[in-house]
Amino acid sequence: MYILFLKCVISGFLLAAPIGPINLICIKRTLSRGRISGLVVGLGAATADALYGYAAAAGLNFLLSFINQYETAFRWGGGMFIAYLGWRTFQSVPQSPSIDKKTTKSLYKVFAGIFLLTLTNPVTIFSYIATFSSFGIAVLVTSWPKAALAALGVFLGSLLWWIILISVTSLFRDKVTPKTISYINKIAGALIILIGITSIKIK
Repeated sequence: MYILFLKCVISGFLLAAPIGPINLICIKRTLSRGRISGLVVGLGAATADALYGYAAAAGLNFLLSFINQYETAFRWGGGMFIAYLGWRTFQSVPQSPSIDKKTTKSLYKVFAGIFLLTLTNPVTIFSYIATFSSFGIAVLVTSWPKAALAALGVFLGSLLWWIILISVTSLFRDKVTPKTISYINKIAGALIILIGITSIKIK
């Protein structure tokens, strides 16, 4: 079972690593709000990854059929949500975490938003299906406990990537000024909007 677990950890790490809107949001929030805020972004994405990893490992055909049936709705919903987050990022003003009186509530909203954003991307589950097939993971999952173990491996692998990204980004946090963060918000926001629009058009 340790081979199954290790393969799933690697899969979770590799599929979380490509730079996309969530990576940009994580970098932006780590620079502007600190490690905890960036980690919440990573936890939201890793939780959704684990759910899709479980579905891929367990071979939940009903979920695959549902996603295929409503693929266009998922693509439009996810793309518009990404574009919305990009606009919010573009307009956001740098501020210290200490003056945010609703930090805890804000973190819950960030987690929920990133979790839903990851779920609305149908590419995610198909990426796990392709990766699990190439790694020979699907044939190793013969029961629901093994599927749960696969999901745990995916979660930890994905979370490992976010921890590394946050740690590297944090090294530069003390060196950036509010003006620099404002520029980063504009650039990241524009890129996220572009990714959102592109994801709607790509099929």
